[in-house]
Amino acid sequence: MQLKKNQLMSEKTLGIIGGGQLGMFICMAAKKYGLKTIIFSQEPEFSAKEFCDDYLVGDINKNEKIDDFIKKADFFTVETENIPKQFLNKIQREKKLFPSSEIIEITQNRLKEKKFLNSLRNITTTKFFEINNFDDLDYNARKLNFNCILKTQEFGYDGKGQFIINEINLNEFREKKLNKFILEEKINFKLEISVIVARSNSGIVYYPPVNNIHKDSILRETLYPAKINEEIKKDAIEKSLIISESLKLNGVLAVEMFVTKDNKILINELAPRPHNSGHWTMDACKFSQFDNLVSVIKEDKVKKPLPFRNCKMINIIGNDFLSFKKINNDFKAYDYFKKEVRDSRKMGHYILFE
Repeated sequence: MQLKKNQLMSEKTLGIIGGGQLGMFICMAAKKYGLKTIIFSQEPEFSAKEFCDDYLVGDINKNEKIDDFIKKADFFTVETENIPKQFLNKIQREKKLFPSSEIIEITQNRLKEKKFLNSLRNITTTKFFEINNFDDLDYNARKLNFNCILKTQEFGYDGKGQFIINEINLNEFREKKLNKFILEEKINFKLEISVIVARSNSGIVYYPPVNNIHKDSILRETLYPAKINEEIKKDAIEKSLIISESLKLNGVLAVEMFVTKDNKILINELAPRPHNSGHWTMDACKFSQFDNLVSVIKEDKVKKPLPFRNCKMINIIGNDFLSFKKINNDFKAYDYFKKEVRDSRKMGHYILFE
């Protein structure tokens, strides 16, 4: 008996590299679209464990079980850009990867990302300098009047691998290995905003800008819609679309931006995957950022987000999770099912509706 096309599609499996909360939400969206999921996790306990159809646990740096992982899925996506290039390239040689390894390679390295962004029309970032030794740091920190942040080029998120540099602590870095760092100008911005774009071969859509509030480099709150004027809104969307088209995006991209005191937009960072600042879309849009990622992967189509209510997303961080039961009773809340509560760890989030 010949199976119908949609029955065949329903047997497809999506491989997800990473099993944290983003992987968990991707699994939930995939289920709605009739896709099975398999997670590759480095930890035996992970958020998506009860939401995926299958999983493998291995060391991503040693290519453990990668052949088995590739065999078990039809296409692949990521919940983080911090994945070794050889792992991504091996997958892409054999199957489809969303986004492409070329996009991930740009966005996983702050220096490559900054150079790429500044090569585009109408796109600028903060001033930055490549740092490979103490002399580089000393010279360029003075050039920026010590108004700067030293960051690792790779494998940094939520404030990890970042150091404020000033005249007092400069000499503390004299004996440190400073290979593959970047020094960025610290700017006195007015607001932080972000736009999420979904793009396939057949179309492109965006989620309207949101305000983001960070504390200690960790996102605390996201407000939709952003409290910005129409000119800034239009500029933020235009820049996000230019970046997405230039990357030839196949998936979802979060574009984080600074709005300066004189209402100029500087691009801060890119994330080529669903993003914390897009969690509001699950409860205030017809189609969430996760829906659009799965739609691009399965159907090569994007769906208009169609936001239908204003809201605020608040992260539950560290010991705030001890109040989860009360939060869950009072608001629409999401538990990330992490076994250990740690300072600065995202344990869940909740939504306030206007």
